[in-house]
Amino acid sequence: MLCVLGLLAISFIGKQEDDKIKIAKQVKFSAKVNVADNVILPEGFVDTLKKAEDILSKILSSEEFKKELSKRSFADSAFSKTKKTCFERIYDEKGRVSGLGVYENITRNPNIEIEWVIKKYKDGEKTSVMGFATFCVNRITSHDYWIKNGQHLSLRFVRHLAHEYTHVCGYKHDKLLPKEHKFKKGDDPAMGVGSIVGDIMLDWTKKGLL
Repeated sequence: MLCVLGLLAISFIGKQEDDKIKIAKQVKFSAKVNVADNVILPEGFVDTLKKAEDILSKILSSEEFKKELSKRSFADSAFSKTKKTCFERIYDEKGRVSGLGVYENITRNPNIEIEWVIKKYKDGEKTSVMGFATFCVNRITSHDYWIKNGQHLSLRFVRHLAHEYTHVCGYKHDKLLPKEHKFKKGDDPAMGVGSIVGDIMLDWTKKGLL
């Protein structure tokens, strides 16, 4: 009887926490992992990824994410000569990429399923690049050197996957743009999304929502 009551109490607390998160649009994020043969994943990787998927799904679904992203605008990193139509170019009244437009592109699929490729980074070489993604290709590739237990790994997964998925949705980094489309540091949609997701995670962690 006590065990049943305990489970009910935990369930009730979880429901209370979820009720504090207002939903704008229900989105589920999941990653199918494809690991290179020479990569050794940390113990508990599957559970860590499951936690990250749950957190990112909650954030993408939240009214807070929509509100914060909608406050922003970005330079036109959706520029491309390709005829692929995996994303819409949505601008605000000043001709900049609309934060609300970025939100709509990121969340237009209610069931996001990404292939997450984890590859071995070359031994002896140093890099600060955690990974990469190509627009309109439903795949995120990450280097293994930073995927180690500790340092709140599930939260690092969340921010990394959010950043790279913004690239999948069509938004590039400054260095990948033609010269006439260069923009200032901090005006990058993928960086903006990663920053907002990180801020929401920190806030929700302090409030006990994660």
